[in-house]
Amino acid sequence: MMSALVFGTAQLAGCGGSSGKAGGSLDCTYLASDTNCWKTTAATATACLPAQSEVGTLSADGKTCTYASGDVVTFTPPLVLPVSNSGTTMTWNFAITTGSGATCLTYKDDGNGNVTLNVQGETVKETTPGGLGITLTCPDGTSYSNSNAFNLLSCPDASFLSSLPGVGYSESSSGSSSSISLSLTGVAGSYGSEPVFNCQTMP
Repeated sequence: MMSALVFGTAQLAGCGGSSGKAGGSLDCTYLASDTNCWKTTAATATACLPAQSEVGTLSADGKTCTYASGDVVTFTPPLVLPVSNSGTTMTWNFAITTGSGATCLTYKDDGNGNVTLNVQGETVKETTPGGLGITLTCPDGTSYSNSNAFNLLSCPDASFLSSLPGVGYSESSSGSSSSISLSLTGVAGSYGSEPVFNCQTMP
């Protein structure tokens, strides 16, 4: 049996508003606050994500994960398991639709430190303007910046990347069956994670 638990590089996202209002510093206080737009945007997904008790079935081609409820996770490019054997940092790109066909959540990582999270029309973007800088732009267009993203690792309880906004995944295999689950990190309470999907291959 093989298992792995991996957390991605802290992904701080902000919504894609066009007003470009400066909101202040992207610091420990903002990350821990309940007004952090990464948290508030992610929280709206709980009503449309697959139930935590459900496990979806990953298609043989790795393109989709389908739940009995009708919810579907679509991966672009197709997901290849085990992810941890790829030898490179995973860049997640997926969309989740409900049984009614409505889009619940999309997550796009361009592989260059820029991440877009969209939940039911509310878009959050993390961008890296240069050097070690990082900017979080919120749904109303307000942006929060830090000239050195590594400063955020010194925040209380932030000794692991799992405590910062981003994604973390775990995978395991037993015999001919494999499973993978992914959560948004840095969303519950001061810090924490929110399960997004849990998929397994057919034995």
